[in-house]
Amino acid sequence: MIREIKTESLTKYMFDAPKWWQSLIVIILLGFAVDGIIFLLTGELSWMGLAVSIPGVAALVLTKPLVSAFARQEFTWNRSGLLALASEIFMLFWMILAIWFEPAFAYVFSIGFILSIRLVVLAAVADFRYTRMYAPAVIQTFAGFVTGVWFFGTGFIIPAVVSICVFSLCVVVFLELFDLPMKRLSGVGAMEFVNAFLGHLTNGSNDLEDYFHHISEYVSIPETTFFFRREGKKDVWFVVPNLHPGPMAEVGGSNFPKILHDDFLDEAMVLVSHGCASHDLNLISNKETVNITKAIRGSLDKVRYQTTASRPVRSRSGTVSILSQRFGDALLMVTTRAPEMTEDMDYSIGRIVMGESMGRYKNVGFVDAHNCMTDVTKIIYASTKTGNEFISGADQAMNDLLDAEMLPFSVGAAQVIPPFGRAEGFGDMGIIAMVTDVAGVKTAYVLFDGNNVQGGTRDIFRNTILGLGLDEAEILTTDCHVVNSVSGRNPIGDAVKPDEILPYVTEAVLKAIEDLSPAEGGAAMGICEEVEVFGPSRIVQLTSTVNAIVTNLMPFAVLLLMVAFLLILVVCMMVL
Repeated sequence: MIREIKTESLTKYMFDAPKWWQSLIVIILLGFAVDGIIFLLTGELSWMGLAVSIPGVAALVLTKPLVSAFARQEFTWNRSGLLALASEIFMLFWMILAIWFEPAFAYVFSIGFILSIRLVVLAAVADFRYTRMYAPAVIQTFAGFVTGVWFFGTGFIIPAVVSICVFSLCVVVFLELFDLPMKRLSGVGAMEFVNAFLGHLTNGSNDLEDYFHHISEYVSIPETTFFFRREGKKDVWFVVPNLHPGPMAEVGGSNFPKILHDDFLDEAMVLVSHGCASHDLNLISNKETVNITKAIRGSLDKVRYQTTASRPVRSRSGTVSILSQRFGDALLMVTTRAPEMTEDMDYSIGRIVMGESMGRYKNVGFVDAHNCMTDVTKIIYASTKTGNEFISGADQAMNDLLDAEMLPFSVGAAQVIPPFGRAEGFGDMGIIAMVTDVAGVKTAYVLFDGNNVQGGTRDIFRNTILGLGLDEAEILTTDCHVVNSVSGRNPIGDAVKPDEILPYVTEAVLKAIEDLSPAEGGAAMGICEEVEVFGPSRIVQLTSTVNAIVTNLMPFAVLLLMVAFLLILVVCMMVL
């Protein structure tokens, strides 16, 4: 959900390049097909097929070595073959002009056109610095130039040179204008962003992080951690960070919940929940996790441990359901809108709730369970109806537990790693369950390391947990985006059926119950100082800029193509 547009629809355009030798065979066969068609129509063997297949073979052989010599990204033989084949098909398409114009003009126009296509593709895929990509881009055109002189004579030279110059100028103008809006916004061109994004998809490159540094901002964000310590057993910590684990795969801070969990592995079982944060608060790099670690360690000295807790209370406000439990003078609130869509809440909602808790609780943890995905949707802001439901529901929950009976309690926790990977929606931490027991009333907080839960699946999990003899339960996700490469949609329970996941949920909860031990707990807030994040509204700005580029430059590209056509036509009429 890196953008408000539905990026998962782009995945249908993703494909693997065919083997280079397959492309080579098709390139040669297309040449023979051209000769065959011309022979059937005219009765003469013109060998014009060589005029399209020779440049294609030359481009396949030479593009990869030249790109490797100049480019930032890897360019494989398979991609070289596919680009050569696609360019040959474009040549054949424009050769249809020979029906109405001189064959030489059609060929002149086609070799210039494929230069522009190849330069744009190589700039996008291999290196955004198009001056470095000009040499590999012009190979097929240059081979066509030589072949054209052989077929059409020396009179072909001047029109061909004009065609190359005109298309070179047109594509440079196009690329410069393509870059301009993004450069004004972030100081970095749009083609560099495209280059980095495609590098991430094809090579697993982290160049996107370098790009994000240009648009980032430094923020100081509070986190709240609930600390539970037990005699003779490992501590259990429940962390509520207000930072977002995105944008995708290993880019940015997509895996910071796992990194944070591992940072304290020797000290505690750590559950990293999802606070109030959208993609505006994506960490620029997983390295920024160190700022969260420092904040948690710094808050340890402020914890006032107490031996009592309340029974859980569930309250509703409109579409919002909140499971609340008090530990000493701190209140944990876990929110969901299931079966309605549960999506990222803006940071302002969390700050409002924290502000309204003043005078009632020393610390509050306001958690977005992020456990019901029905579609990729928009962020929830404080000014909306839904945002107000969260705020008023939190206020009600805080009031409901002010006079709650406080009793001794126990805490248990366990982690289970299911045999499912990122492609199935599961992050590296698997499932972590925390169970509390207050006077025999057991509550399970089951945290999945993943990005949301398929609609309806949360209820299946919850009902199963309650069937184990627990009194309350909630399903949570870390919202980690390592499970997303392009698509914002890969929730728990989608790729893998809930029935296949249930045994591991049950195992985690039962192990947490076995781990129950008398505890004392408390919460403390720490400030994550100077964390480098995307920055407020940057994603919206990027989205609107990209939309504007696509909308405005397509007509301009058509105009450039028409101008090139007319200029080359005039030159050919004068010379050929």
